[in-house]
Amino acid sequence: MAVPSLGMRLSYGVGQLSDGVKQSAFSTFLFFYYNQVLGLSGSLAGLAALMALMVDAITDPMVGQVSDRFRSRWGRRHPFMLAGAIPFGIAILMLFSPPDELSQLALFAWMLGGAIAVRLMLTLFYVPHLSLGAELATDYYGRTSLIGYRVFFTYAGILVTSVVGFSIFFPPTESFPNGMLNAASYPGFGMFCGVLGSVAMLISVNGTWRSIPRLSQPVHTANERSAWLAFIDVFRTLRQASFRTLFTAILVFCTLAGIVQTLLIYVATYVFEFQPEHLAGLASSVLVGILFASLVAQGLSRRFDKRWALNICVVTGGVFAFSPQVLYFGGYLETISTELKFVLIFSLNGMSHIFFIAYMILLDSMLSDCIDEHQLNSGKREEGLFFAARSFATKASYGLGSFFAGVGLDIIRFPQSANPESVPQEAVTSLAIFSGPVMFILFVATVAISSRYPMTEARHREIMRQIEAG
Repeated sequence: MAVPSLGMRLSYGVGQLSDGVKQSAFSTFLFFYYNQVLGLSGSLAGLAALMALMVDAITDPMVGQVSDRFRSRWGRRHPFMLAGAIPFGIAILMLFSPPDELSQLALFAWMLGGAIAVRLMLTLFYVPHLSLGAELATDYYGRTSLIGYRVFFTYAGILVTSVVGFSIFFPPTESFPNGMLNAASYPGFGMFCGVLGSVAMLISVNGTWRSIPRLSQPVHTANERSAWLAFIDVFRTLRQASFRTLFTAILVFCTLAGIVQTLLIYVATYVFEFQPEHLAGLASSVLVGILFASLVAQGLSRRFDKRWALNICVVTGGVFAFSPQVLYFGGYLETISTELKFVLIFSLNGMSHIFFIAYMILLDSMLSDCIDEHQLNSGKREEGLFFAARSFATKASYGLGSFFAGVGLDIIRFPQSANPESVPQEAVTSLAIFSGPVMFILFVATVAISSRYPMTEARHREIMRQIEAG
């Protein structure tokens, strides 16, 4: 179908609420919980995240390839999406409910095992769900619209999880002026995340079920490799120049975003000196991006084509995102009230979210175009394999991002269970440098990667013409 109905777009998009829940729970809360509350070293917490990511490198393409080839009366994608829904909720609850008084090694093992379980259950839903989007919409610009719904709900999940977490589960109390340090609040937060993510998955499965008869059927060839070795086939997709460029751009961008997200609580608390009640409001700045990102992505792509729109988004987003650190070093933030500082940083973060979310919308739209090119060259529709590679690159936002953030915190010797007034000024300054100027330079460097993307609107029209003629 060229352009799905509004109901179908909403049903499809809401499934990604689960990914937003996982992103927020992992990047914003999980690392802080294990590092600052439970006392696991930053390097070990980062290593657990990295090792869980390595499991994804195998399971993501495996699930993608199996779903590409799967035949059933319920289609290729939906049985896997359904299988991951409820176990996802159980796994994330267990991750935030470790036994008391674990040693460093046991705590590391619990975090690693829990992260792997959550990621695996999400993979069962997430990779087939991404692939489903490329089948639901085939139009060059219609895809950008559909993906806008998916990205909208991803960031809605991030927003709801962050705001509810900060305001309801981690409010300041007499015993814990910084509510984030209250260990007793985390199991309840884990249950909230689990229920929200599982319900969103089930709604999406039910709402898109009627599309099954119109979806693509699997195409088999005689020389196919076993789906259990599908992680090897990911390297085959990288031979396609357009996809190789996108994969690299997604991997680098999401890793950098993961570092920034992992450090969010640290920067807001120790650099900008916000109280816990401000963190919920600050997290809600993503709402600005949710409301306007799809319009920006579609407008820029029509005006400049997708490749140049991508570069505009990452540079503009970076300027807004890291301006607060520039103001901090300039001493401006010390001269204004906390309320004005909050409004200023909220506004700058909101503007950055518009362009960063638009960036992800454009990347996914371009990835669907790459799949069409692959079909023309190979005669096969392998959305699952390509989106498995994309899924792995996106999940690096927590794995590699948390690893580098954890190592960075250990290098600057940032203290654990620390109140803002007890943190040495040199540690705060080092944190501001790491999270500001260094990150901005690395974000802008992604322009050099995405500028190599060869696909244009004219080229995609020719690809679709040849596919329809063949």
